[in-house]
Amino acid sequence: MHFLYLMLFSASSISGFVTDAANGEKLGFANIYFEDLDIGSAANELGYYIIHSVPIGSYRIACSYIGYETKIVPVQVKGNSKLFINFELEPTLMEVEGVSVSAERMRFEKEVEVSVVTFTPREIKAVPSLFESDLIKTLQLMPGVVAMHDLSNKMYVRGGSPDENLVLLDGITVYNPSTHLFGLFSTFNPDAVSDVELHAGGFPAEFGDRLSSTLNITTKEGNSKKYSGAASFGLITSKLLIEGPIPKGSFLLCGRRTYFDALVWGYSLITGDSISLPYYFWDGIAKVNFNPFPNDRFTLTALGGSDVLEFEESFGNRPEEKIKLEWGNRGTSLRWRRVLHPKLYGEFIGAWSNFLTHLWYEDYLDSTNNIHFYEDITDYTIKGDFDYYPNDDHSIAYGLDYKYLQFNYNLDATEMRLIDREENAHLTSAYFQDQWSIYPPILSVQYGIRSIYFNLGKKLCLDPRIGIKARVATNTALNLAWGKYSQFLITLNNQESYFSIFDFWRPVVADNDIPTAYHIIAGVEHWFGEKSRLTIEPYYKKYFNLLIPDQTNMFFSQPVENLQTATGYATGVDFFFRKDFEDLFGWISYSLAFTRREIGQTWYSPRYDRRHNLNIVIGYKIPRFIPVLKHSTLNLRWYFATGLPYAEDLARYRRWYYYPYSEYDEMYWYEWYNIKGPRDGHRLPLNHRLDLHLENNFRIFKLNGSWYIDVINVYDNKNILFYTYEPGEDPPEKKGYTLLPIPVPSFGFEIRF
Repeated sequence: MHFLYLMLFSASSISGFVTDAANGEKLGFANIYFEDLDIGSAANELGYYIIHSVPIGSYRIACSYIGYETKIVPVQVKGNSKLFINFELEPTLMEVEGVSVSAERMRFEKEVEVSVVTFTPREIKAVPSLFESDLIKTLQLMPGVVAMHDLSNKMYVRGGSPDENLVLLDGITVYNPSTHLFGLFSTFNPDAVSDVELHAGGFPAEFGDRLSSTLNITTKEGNSKKYSGAASFGLITSKLLIEGPIPKGSFLLCGRRTYFDALVWGYSLITGDSISLPYYFWDGIAKVNFNPFPNDRFTLTALGGSDVLEFEESFGNRPEEKIKLEWGNRGTSLRWRRVLHPKLYGEFIGAWSNFLTHLWYEDYLDSTNNIHFYEDITDYTIKGDFDYYPNDDHSIAYGLDYKYLQFNYNLDATEMRLIDREENAHLTSAYFQDQWSIYPPILSVQYGIRSIYFNLGKKLCLDPRIGIKARVATNTALNLAWGKYSQFLITLNNQESYFSIFDFWRPVVADNDIPTAYHIIAGVEHWFGEKSRLTIEPYYKKYFNLLIPDQTNMFFSQPVENLQTATGYATGVDFFFRKDFEDLFGWISYSLAFTRREIGQTWYSPRYDRRHNLNIVIGYKIPRFIPVLKHSTLNLRWYFATGLPYAEDLARYRRWYYYPYSEYDEMYWYEWYNIKGPRDGHRLPLNHRLDLHLENNFRIFKLNGSWYIDVINVYDNKNILFYTYEPGEDPPEKKGYTLLPIPVPSFGFEIRF
């Protein structure tokens, strides 16, 4: 007890939060230092900082952040005092001399981590996109992330399938982030996003229950200083965001909806034509922050969204049947953040998440044919996370996590339930991780362990993890990470399908071993000055006990207990060069990757095994002396990749049938059957594409705004998605299909108020 008292209460310390003075948003990894002393610290990702062992005296403490004015505060430190000083930094358009340490650079100085990419809404909007900017589309340009085709919104990370990615939004687990427009858009509205963090591998013990990656999305806090908003209009959607202060807090409301169906409906009323567009989607995010006391903060976040496809079949003027399909994500989280002590920071979360699918068929002529299919997964989560900072060179994180999971799938006919099945699972986790600068700033290590108990089969998994960083020079670090990862939920639908509207999640049953992966990652990170950096990361990932659906069933699959068991590996090297925003900005990512699976004694490459993947994103701020475009930014994205594997039709043969009682003259008939080669025996041609995004800022009626123009596939390249053979030809003609047969333009504008 005496030792614990000395650790918590001896010596003087200064702690607090760093935020944006204009809107109250946190400024993670800000630099806090004394002008009079050679000590300081960096804020964590939540903007919280602590400086230990401050000697008695009068000082000037400063806080700096790229793009903001440095703030200096006089402070009087007495013996064993615990001072709490918050910094609100004013944005500036001019770079202040001497303030050259960016948040990314501070992260490099402070953290032990590998395979981490962070970006902001500004970078998301800078990427050329089809119809509108999209978070997942931007992630697909990161090293180690592969897209199946030009319109795919799924993430395949370092040889892993999409169900191996953990996606979190303010603590809400999102089970299908790529739902909108049949997988074209993600469910996240970029206007509501504050920052995004992707761990492509080697993630620490605080994250679990996935084999490949974690995607942690934080929404904006809401402007706590003034009321503001933005309205935007594009070719297929409109968006509205409103934020502002409330007593001791802030709020944010953001919504998006397609309106083609409404426009077509209005047109049909005017013209009298009987036409309709039976599809639309919507999504929304709401957030409220409440700070009753300086050390406490409560945050309530809600997420919702659905896609709806509904149409009727008519014969003549009489409708005879209706089909309606609806799917979507929803969830909510309540978080309580408390500074329990300057050295101890805690966060408690209660969250609810749901992904559902409904299919209705209604026969207007015979109601006995009506059916209703219903499928969903519901996640109830309670967790507590703690960060303890004993000194400037040591930090400890630990926590508990409990999940109660419900899986429902029902099929109802008129007055009869054909299928009524519910499964429940309990997942309890605890983790501990310790980051220690053994020889600062040269050598740092982060080690930890995550223990998980799964009630189905009463299985206990222990997943140890370790990361090491060695600063071999001021601007260069060598990184090494190793870890074990376990996953207890899988999807039944085949993750190799070209298109997937929704996922069917199931728990791993007691008779199956838990899918497991081991990661080993080595890398080097080098900074060129303060605003450009290069990372090179070789990696190897070994899989055990994977549960994979049959490749012949690309949509529904067999029961989970009958899935095929596989092993495999993924290996490669990722290159990433990034230049932060100035007049010229952007990044280059390149991945060389090999992915293999083994079922039985057969090895193969899954359909998402892309050998080479290159993305170049360049943005240029057009000089002000150029008329019309003097407030514009031009962004280009060029993509080059090798083709995906597929099974080629090698030959065909006739199968003859004899019909002795045929009413026609011919009693013999035949059908053509194809002979396919190995599932990965051939590869599609090279893929490449150039996209363009031009954005211009303007001011009208005392309001700021912007317009944009996107052109996808500028030079009209035909990227082959798959091949078919025309059976009527002899020999059959091989025909390739593409998703972007022509350059596709889009445009939109935004008004900020």
